[in-house]
Amino acid sequence: MQSLFDWLSSVLALLLCASVVDMLLSESPMKKYVRLAAGLVIMAALVKPLFSADWSFSFSDKQGVSSFEQETKKQVEELSGVSELASDTYVNQTFQQEAEQIVSSFTSCELVAVEAEVKEEQVQKVDIQLHGQCPEQEIREHLAEKWNIGAHQLNMVMEKEETGGG
Repeated sequence: MQSLFDWLSSVLALLLCASVVDMLLSESPMKKYVRLAAGLVIMAALVKPLFSADWSFSFSDKQGVSSFEQETKKQVEELSGVSELASDTYVNQTFQQEAEQIVSSFTSCELVAVEAEVKEEQVQKVDIQLHGQCPEQEIREHLAEKWNIGAHQLNMVMEKEETGGG
């Protein structure tokens, strides 16, 4: 039903655009060519469903699930995978920004990377990589409080600054 609505709305949008263009080209010598092109585009939009339709009405398994339903399930699974990936990226970016705010208050400390592991919309663990002389316990407490997670879920790796010897 949605595909029918989409098809009808696209045809109506083309008709509306063609009529606006037709009104704008009042008695121009190009008017008949524009009308011809618009008519061809509208006709192509009208017959598009005939060429893109799946004309197979067979059932693929014993329970009577059609190939259309299987294809729809496959696409939903693909989209859910994409949304989980986008969600992980968003969470990592958000955690990165929030960690930078807290770490920036310590002048001798620099945030290198933040990576969060999220399962079923729950933060499992967060890996934080820092460089410099950082007050690890203080940063751990601030971040655990901000992200509402246990301090044991924060894995902090400290890279100390090397001092040159003589």
